[in-house]
This record gives sequence, structure tokens and C-alpha cells, in this order.
Amino acid sequence: MRYWIKKTIAFLATLLVAAFLTFLAFEVIPSDAALSRLGMDATEEEVAALREQMGLNHPLPVRYGKFLLGAVRGDFGESTQYGVPVSSLLRARFGVTVGLALLSFLLIVGISVPLGIFAARAKTKTGEGFAAFLTQTMMAVPPFFLGMLITLLFGIVLRWFTPGAYVPAGEDFFGFLSFMIFPAFAVAVPKIGMTVRFLQSSLKEQMQSDYVRTAKSKGCGRRRVLWKHVLKNALVPVVTFLTMVIAEILAGSIVIEQVFNLSGIGRLLSVSISARDYPVVRAIVLYITAVVVLLNYGADLLCRYLDPRIKEL
Repeated sequence: MRYWIKKTIAFLATLLVAAFLTFLAFEVIPSDAALSRLGMDATEEEVAALREQMGLNHPLPVRYGKFLLGAVRGDFGESTQYGVPVSSLLRARFGVTVGLALLSFLLIVGISVPLGIFAARAKTKTGEGFAAFLTQTMMAVPPFFLGMLITLLFGIVLRWFTPGAYVPAGEDFFGFLSFMIFPAFAVAVPKIGMTVRFLQSSLKEQMQSDYVRTAKSKGCGRRRVLWKHVLKNALVPVVTFLTMVIAEILAGSIVIEQVFNLSGIGRLLSVSISARDYPVVRAIVLYITAVVVLLNYGADLLCRYLDPRIKEL
């Protein structure tokens, strides 16, 4: 119980520190949100009135308090580029990024776990060589290049999907899946190669442990030892790695979203940085930070569940 309490306190403290650093980073940028919204033709009186309306004249602690309270409620102000609430922009694109992340994650787990077990159980040099070649090839292919190949082959040549014709899940779920499976595959392939390598090395290390030899001496078969004992312990470092993978995808696969013309969080971040739309950029940075911290918190708890030997800090 102490472990859970300490991890929860550390999680909340990290979120508060991250929120303060995010707020402070955009406060020191030499920019004027009121002037950005009104344009260069605005008079000094108009700019001063808008600054007062936006609360920019308040002291820094007051502005931080309002920012933190607004973040808790999901209110990040208005976009200077679009003139609409930032939260509405994020909601409109959140489903795209989450859908891409979930499909990618399912592909990574569904393909890498069997491949990792096969690679770890390979008893011949041919099997080990094939597994090494396959994983090395997967890791060597950049997602954007694989995305372009998929668009060319499956979109233009075979016409299995229409490039750029994204369909929201709420309108047509199967149409959503038939389109999103291709960018998800482009994102997943390099991560599959990495996950297989992690799982393979972890399984081999566990297979050399004393408890495996003890189980075999008691008559347990190799397969039973693998599935009942070894795999659970070998998943601990893999879970940590997969946490980083899902955080990276949820943070926004900017290049993949550009290749497949997906209006997700990553593409919105790229456009907002170019337009100096700082309220949107600050909200996305805070969102990315919160996702990474939350997933690491979940990974710590899951690793503790998988391996109770993890000591309380």
C-alpha cells in the first residue's frame, strides 16, 4: 500500500511541476497574445483593453492560478488563430490520435508477443537469424517512408483505401477501421521490431534463472514453464517500453498524420507552432506531458502487479 501511495503522490507532484513549467515557458516567450489576436493594425487602446479582458495585466501567480484552474476544468482559453475555445479544437482531433494510438498498440502487442516468443524459443541458428533479420528490417524502416509506400501500394495501385479520405468512427466504424489500419500499421512496424527484441532478450534472461531450472527439475514442461512463470516476469521491462511507445503515439505522430492527411493532435501542434498560436501549443504540450506522466504511473503500478518483488521506495 505504501508503494501505491508514494507513486500517487509522485504522480500528482509531477503533474503540478509540469503544469508550472509549461505555463512559465510560454510566459517568458516575447509575444503579446492580445496583439496576435487583434493584428498589427490594432490601436494601443484596443490592445490594452483586450489585455485587461484576457487577464494579461494580472500578476504572474494570479495568471498561473487561473491557468491551473482552467486546465483542471479543461478550459485553456481561446485560440488566437481560429478564434474558438482551445478545448473544442482538442476534442475535435483527440479521437483521431486516440484511434491511431489504440490500433497501433493492438498491432504492436498482437504481433510482437508471438514473434518475441518464437525468437526466444528458436533452437537453430536459422531461426535466430531469421528473427534477427526480421526485427532489424522492421526497425530500419522509418514510419514516414513506410507510410508513403503503403499509400502508393494500397491506396493508389491496389485502391484498398482512398488516401486522405478519413472517416470518423461515429459516422462509419468499419470505414474508420478500413482507413486507420494503414497509418496504424506504418506507426507500429518499427515499434514491433523493438518490442520483439526487448521481449526476446528478456525471455532468454529469465529462462536462465534458478526458478526455471527448479521448475524443470520438478517435472514441469518447457512450454508450461514459459507460459506460467517466465512470460509474466519477462513482461516487466517490456511493459515499461510499451508505455513509452503508447505515450509517443498519443503525443501525436506528426509525420504520419501529415502523410495520411489526418487531422489529429500532432498535425494541430505543427500548424499552431507555425501560426504562433500559443494557447493551443501550451494546451497540447500540457496534454502530452500529462499523458506521459499518467502512462508512466500506470506502468509502475502494472509492473508492481506483475512482479511483487519490486521493493517499496
